[in-house]
Amino acid sequence: MTEKNNQTMELHPLCTYFPRMSDAEFISLKDNLRDNGQTYPIYTLDGMILDGGNRYRALCELGIEPIIVEYKGSNPTQFILSSNLHRRHLSQGQSAAIVSASQSWINAQAAHNPESQDTVQLDTTIARAKQSGVGQRTQQLADKLVKEAPAELVKEVLDGKKSLNKAIKEITPPKPSVPKPEPVPVVEQENQLNGTVDAQALAADHKAPLQIAEPDDNVSASVEEVKKLTELNRVLNERINELMAEKEEALKNVDYWKDKFLKLEAELNQATN
Repeated sequence: MTEKNNQTMELHPLCTYFPRMSDAEFISLKDNLRDNGQTYPIYTLDGMILDGGNRYRALCELGIEPIIVEYKGSNPTQFILSSNLHRRHLSQGQSAAIVSASQSWINAQAAHNPESQDTVQLDTTIARAKQSGVGQRTQQLADKLVKEAPAELVKEVLDGKKSLNKAIKEITPPKPSVPKPEPVPVVEQENQLNGTVDAQALAADHKAPLQIAEPDDNVSASVEEVKKLTELNRVLNERINELMAEKEEALKNVDYWKDKFLKLEAELNQATN
């Protein structure tokens, strides 16, 4: 067994953005490699695995010499995104976060090495959304996550352990509460002369403050009602966005399982014929 087949090769940063296989998926991959051999090569870049980390680990555990090819192209980011983004069973939040993280890596490489070989263009929200296959709103949330969230939280979204919307809520500060305005007090004044109360003057003094206080109370009530309706509208819009995201993810799942069913049906027909 060579040194490369001794599970010593590290994963390229771009490769780590994609979640590792579950235990069941990995066992299935090992069984397939044991029975059918390695179909796709493992691509490396700068001595690290760019694509095929799961295959490499499975082959090492099986004691099979892996077929390794050095990547010679000029766009490693585009290569790994195109190879993995749409063949994996990923949620829309995961896909968007992977593209955002990849662009962040490109920016870091460009800052460190202006002559970096990676020339993929993902420098706009539209371009990133097109690459990840999600709406621009979802892509904007993913960009915000990668830019502002701790690395541990970003990793949870990349691995599918936490949804993008839930992660965004964790890094979004709560809106400041607006204190309820105090009602304007009605000051009663008395006009006494020689120990007696002038009833007519007292009535006149009371009339003006009451005329001011009543409209102010109405304004306060209206402000509170507007605040309640605004908050309700925000909650409804947020729920609508979540439902739309769930709908898009469900449709994506339908397409995935439909394609898988058709492939299995075709294989079954071929086997029976």
